[in-house]
Amino acid sequence: MYKNGEAALDRIMELVTKCPKELQEKCFEILLSGYVQLEVAAISPHPQGEKKQQEEVQQETPGQESHVPPTILPRFKNTAKRLGVTPENLESLFDFSIDPFTLHALNLPGKKKADKTRNAALLAASRSYLGTGSWAADWKEVKSLCVDHNCYDAPNHTVNLKKGASKLFKSVEPGKAIELSSGGVKEAEKLLKSLSEDSAA
Repeated sequence: MYKNGEAALDRIMELVTKCPKELQEKCFEILLSGYVQLEVAAISPHPQGEKKQQEEVQQETPGQESHVPPTILPRFKNTAKRLGVTPENLESLFDFSIDPFTLHALNLPGKKKADKTRNAALLAASRSYLGTGSWAADWKEVKSLCVDHNCYDAPNHTVNLKKGASKLFKSVEPGKAIELSSGGVKEAEKLLKSLSEDSAA
């Protein structure tokens, strides 16, 4: 402690002489106090209070264990809260190792190909919402999901999607983004909640 005390004291005195005479005593006290605090901090860099404070900050810092990009983390957490699921369970549905993030392999619900096709559109729109804030499914992404889940029916793909046009989608036009209606958003959130809860089981 105070290894360079003499040199530090000389420097403090040098600085004090530059202050107006009536302030020199106060200046000396402030500079000496600052030096002592630095020396004490060097000996015990993590006092108990500071350590606790750091732990609290670490606990409050979002995304420490999460792979969700910080830019979308608030929307992600708000969605999880709204759905009544943990952010971890919602996160488990997605693969954040690539950009833009994608859906993990999952069991697409639906008894018929048409049902699965519409659910693929709801999931693609959900992924889009979490990433960009827009409830709109990319046509190619929906097709790709359907191929992956063995429910792509080339001659009836558009027809299957159009069956949900009034309830789920604002409009369905081949090659264009499929924007969800308010009913579609509710169904998409139900689907996300169900899949998140399944991942927790």
